Formats: sequence, structure tokens, C-alpha cells
Amino acid sequence: MRFRVFAFVFASMLLAGLAPVAAQIPSIPQGWQLERAVLVVRHGVYAPVESLDDLDKRAATPWPNWPAAPGALTQRGAELMREMGGYYRALYGELGLIEADVCPAAGSVAAWADVDERTRASAQALLTGLYPRCNLVSHAQADLATPDPLFNPQPSASCPMDPASNKTAILARIGGDFSSVLREYGPQLTAMQTTLCPPALQGSRAQCGLSAAVPSIEARPAGRLEMKGSIAIGAAASEFFLMESAQGLPADQVAWGRLPSDAALGNVLEIRRLRLDLMEKTMPVAQQKGSNLLAQIATTLQDGHNFPGAPAIREPVRLALLVGYDSNIANIAGLLDLAWKIPGLPPNDPSPGGALAFELLRNRQSGEHQVRLAYYAQTLDQLRQAARLDLARPPGMVAVSLPGCSDPAQGGACTLQRFMALASSKLEPGCVTVKSVGKTAK
Repeated sequence: MRFRVFAFVFASMLLAGLAPVAAQIPSIPQGWQLERAVLVVRHGVYAPVESLDDLDKRAATPWPNWPAAPGALTQRGAELMREMGGYYRALYGELGLIEADVCPAAGSVAAWADVDERTRASAQALLTGLYPRCNLVSHAQADLATPDPLFNPQPSASCPMDPASNKTAILARIGGDFSSVLREYGPQLTAMQTTLCPPALQGSRAQCGLSAAVPSIEARPAGRLEMKGSIAIGAAASEFFLMESAQGLPADQVAWGRLPSDAALGNVLEIRRLRLDLMEKTMPVAQQKGSNLLAQIATTLQDGHNFPGAPAIREPVRLALLVGYDSNIANIAGLLDLAWKIPGLPPNDPSPGGALAFELLRNRQSGEHQVRLAYYAQTLDQLRQAARLDLARPPGMVAVSLPGCSDPAQGGACTLQRFMALASSKLEPGCVTVKSVGKTAK
């Protein structure tokens, strides 16, 4: 493989006057090289899954029409994903992981996406942005009608995903019922009610605004749980206010102009963050839904040949993209107790196009391997402006500490052996179908 000469890119970036967030990711230590990166990526900006008729029932003013089918990636969403792909080429090319100026060796850059259109289209847009002239193709399982066990695992005899016990675990985190949560998030819920249904327009819809019923958690097919009530409605609405902003709608059209600032949008997005935290990060839910994906991350770090869709050739994958949903990132964050913050967005937000990166470093002399984590995502303003990205104008990015593993003396990294042991301790073995590999990175 032909690489550009290695450079301590972050030092030069700081000299170029980058935003402080970029400085939070340390440079590659002297004598080490970046050997592999596995990124868990959320799909890009998409049209509401629900029909506009269903959305309009809860709002005093009709929602805007979207330039894409329900649940599909928008053209703007694809553009933003291509921009992130171009940035990854600049970043990882400069760090010597992948080629920066020519097409990569076959199989060294690969993307595996879930079966939905928006995930498959996002993966393809990332690869196109990475290498516009190289005709790289993303992959997904052949049967698009069957859930992919990496992104959407189903109940099994060894992984039953019992709704009753999972519901108990979720409610135990909030004192047994929603009363304390409703008090704590009262200001956000009030702001959402006013946004959906301003006092002057409250008589325009019979069900205008948030549900007055007490929030609940209900069982659904395939071992799933669904939150109902005001928090669920507020979370869905805030998600699409975020999509409106990222889609580039004028400020007076985002949430009908009723959220006058990014701070106001961030305030109601806390409802979405709450729902995601409860429904996706609660143990054992995170174990049941995230163990297989975490196992895939770990095995790919160990052996670059162990990646779905990778060709059966000698060259291992160096940049591996797993493109799914905010729930997938939340599951992994819940399993490993991860935290991050991107400007303009709530803490730990798996924003459109954002990626949780697992980066494998190797000591050139000793052969020792270390793993470090980072989160990469366009800031809210970059999403809104469809900003160009390059080394001088990076997206939001921050080093992510791995509790119980990160070593400050090693720039926040931990040994591969320790990472594997920690990951293994978090998994529910009965929920893992990914084949294990040896302990030596390849």
C-alpha cells in the first residue's frame, strides 16, 4: 500500500488555529502507528418515518413536506455523509492508515450497513465521499427483509430479550415509575408542549401537543419495548426538529420558528436524550441489543479479515464502517459507559452522521497494540450550513474515555488485551453470534 509520509497532524492543525474541540484528541505517540479503525456510524439526515398525517395530529400547525420518502435519507443527508467521508480520507490518510491520494487497496476500506434504505444509502455516501473516483461499494446482507443480527438482533433461546424483566430494569433506574422524571424534565416538556401547540392555537387539534396520559412502557413483538406518552411524543418531535435544522431549513421554519435559538432546540432535545438513555442504555437491554455489535468491533480490531462483507483476500480491512442507528451507538455507549459532547448538541448525542471510533495503534518496535476511542460528528452549525470539512476545518471531534481501561499516561488509550477483557466482561454471551478470533491483531 502507498501511504503519505506520516505527520503529527493534530499539532499542525492546532497551529492552523482549529477550534478547541479538535485539540481534545491527542496526536499519535512517537514510535506508534495507526493500524486499524472501526467506526460505528449513525445514518444521515432522513425524512420522518411517520406519515405527515400522523405527525399533524399532535401539532397545531402542519409539519413541512420532506423531499424524500418516509424514513429515507434525504439528498442533503447524503451530501453531509459524503462530506464526512472526505474528512475521514484527509484525517486517516494523513495519519497513514489509508491512502490519501490514490484508490485504496481492495478490501482495505469497507462498509457494512443495516438493511434499511437510509443506512445503506448513508454507507454508500460515506464511501463515495472517501474516494469519489474509486467506485467503492458498500455492502449489506442479501436478504433485506430479514433483520441484520448486528444492528437489530432478535430474541433467541440463548438471548430471550424478556420484555417484562427489561421493563422492570428500566423503571428501576427512575424509582419504579415516571413521577420523578416528569418533575425533572418538566421544563423541557413544557417547552415542547408550547412548541407543538402554542396557547393561542391549542383548540386547533383534538390531541394537540403531548399526551396527558402517564408515560408507560409497553411490550412489542420480537422482544421489543416501546415507550408511550409525553416523553415518547416529545422525543420524536425533537428528533425531527433536529432533522429540520440539519436539512438546512431556515430558522423560521425549524419547529415553525418557535425555538428561537440553538439553546432552545438543545433544551427540547434533552427529551430525546432521556428516551434514548432509558430505552437503549439500560442493562440488560444494552447487553441484549449491543453485545453482538460490540463483539464484531472487538474481533475486527483483532483481525482485519474478520469484517462482514470483506473480500477473501490477503489484505485486511484498515478502515471499517458499521452503519446503523442512534440506538446502536447508544447500546455500545451503555455497555462501555462512554460519554462525549459535540458543540450545539446534548451530551452523548448520537447525531446524524456521527461516528463512535475504535482506533487500534501498534508500537513499531515492540509490536504492542493499544486501543483508543473518539467520537466524530458535524456540529449543529456545520450540519445546518452543510459546511466544507478538511484538516483545517474539522468536524466536531473528541477523545472518548473508556472507564476501567483508559490510561492518561498513554493518551487515554489502553492495551488491546485489556480492551478485549473489558469488552468480554460487558457482553451477554448468549446474545453473541459473531465468531471469535485469536488474541493477536492482524
